[in-house]
Amino acid sequence: MRIAIAQCTPHLANKQENLNMITRYLHRAKEQKAELVIFPELVLTGYSIGNQLETIAEEIDGPSLQFIQQACHELQIFALISFPEKNGNAYHISSALIQDDGSIAGVYRKTHLFSAEAHYFTAGNEWPVFTTKLGNIGVMICYDLEFPEVTRLLRLNGADMVLVNTANMEPYERYQHIYMQSRAMENEIPLVICNRLGQEDNLKFFGHSMAVNHEGDILLQLDSEEALRIVDVSLHETRDPELNYARRLHESVRGALLNCLHHE
Repeated sequence: MRIAIAQCTPHLANKQENLNMITRYLHRAKEQKAELVIFPELVLTGYSIGNQLETIAEEIDGPSLQFIQQACHELQIFALISFPEKNGNAYHISSALIQDDGSIAGVYRKTHLFSAEAHYFTAGNEWPVFTTKLGNIGVMICYDLEFPEVTRLLRLNGADMVLVNTANMEPYERYQHIYMQSRAMENEIPLVICNRLGQEDNLKFFGHSMAVNHEGDILLQLDSEEALRIVDVSLHETRDPELNYARRLHESVRGALLNCLHHE
């Protein structure tokens, strides 16, 4: 799969500017023959929007996602877009996987909220895997990466790879680097993460977006610059038959995790 990582700085609370930026990156990615573009967490609005959710959040069928859906359809490209979702009386940090025909393959709602996020957002409680012509794609958002159970759930649910939107800030660079490689190795699937840049109040976002293969080898790593980078990720590499972690997981642990996937 040919993936474009759009490491950028969202404009805080300015959806129109961010839609313009997203569109530019989609066009650039298409010119470089990318099949899918991954953006940072809350790329539609910026990160520090908790006190503006009533006016800035959108439902899944809201105008901003519809605009991006149309762009993906016209360009025939996939995109993973993170946005503040209004869901009845609740708000979620969500990511929509938009397909190259403009349809939404599915939406993931962040299940582990970091710090003050919990004052404004409601955590999701599902770990879907989206079946697409590119493969079976799992999604995580930022803090989810730091919980090994999340990637394991996605692997047990059939994920061929995991994409991660994040808005990760200093001083957590080392955490991001190590967890990306660990989660890939533990589950023998590739991971791609897109982090943002810029500063909001006292939060300084560091970038360092990266792609890692199923053995934890780094395929691509960015520094702290605005950039669109392309990486080819294989979903079906030969795996070490002596490892096979997902299948050899203790049956009681496996059963408990599967119960999480099939809860009512």
